[in-house]
Amino acid sequence: MLQKLGLTLYGAKVYAALVSTGPATATALAKEAEVPRTKIYETLKRLEEDKWVIVEKGRPSIYTPAYPREMIEERKSALYSEIDDVANQLTMAYDQQMEEENPKVWLIRGIDNIMAKTGEMMGRAKHEIMLMGSLYAPQEMEPLKKDILKAKKRGVSVRVITRPKIKTSEGDVEIIKSLLSATVDVKKSRSPYIKNVIVDEKEMLIMYSRVVDGITDVDNVVAIWVPNASVASYMASNFDMIWNAKSAIGSRQ
Repeated sequence: MLQKLGLTLYGAKVYAALVSTGPATATALAKEAEVPRTKIYETLKRLEEDKWVIVEKGRPSIYTPAYPREMIEERKSALYSEIDDVANQLTMAYDQQMEEENPKVWLIRGIDNIMAKTGEMMGRAKHEIMLMGSLYAPQEMEPLKKDILKAKKRGVSVRVITRPKIKTSEGDVEIIKSLLSATVDVKKSRSPYIKNVIVDEKEMLIMYSRVVDGITDVDNVVAIWVPNASVASYMASNFDMIWNAKSAIGSRQ
């Protein structure tokens, strides 16, 4: 265990012997710790440099161990710090490589699961949330408005591009009327019957449904979640292009 904290094998044996026997000379320590006499002075010098032992100079010199708990706690903290640093560096390199080479795409089925994922995404937003499209289920409007209000309270910008309303298998949804009570940054568009959720240009979700005679089947919806900054930033640029071409609600278009 002492070796894991940075001591050599001989250093660990000498320090353990010192703690057990108390202050001793180099000759006595070589015998007690079973360290070759040719290595004992080199070992003690390193222990002194690393503050594991205190030396009282004389003929012969006397070596005393530093307080074990203090030394071990200090070395343990340094070791944990080094471990965390290595973990962070390797994780950053891994994430960057995975993002560049193999972006993950997750398929989510069912409106309840999609609502949960949308809420999770919006809950970790720090800068901006973009909602584009017209696929909204009646049961998700109230939870969505609460998520928007929470995000705005944290200082997150929330912008929406959508149709005024849609017909679904569960009933009509007054999208704009409902969302305007949570954010004024809403613009009207003949957007398709899908929904994009883009968060901080780091991740995005696209929700799909079957549409028959202008009625969306919200009982059978699927979504694709892509936690990839490159893909999300491309979609965000498309959102901005459409947003800048539209007038605010209440203005002439």
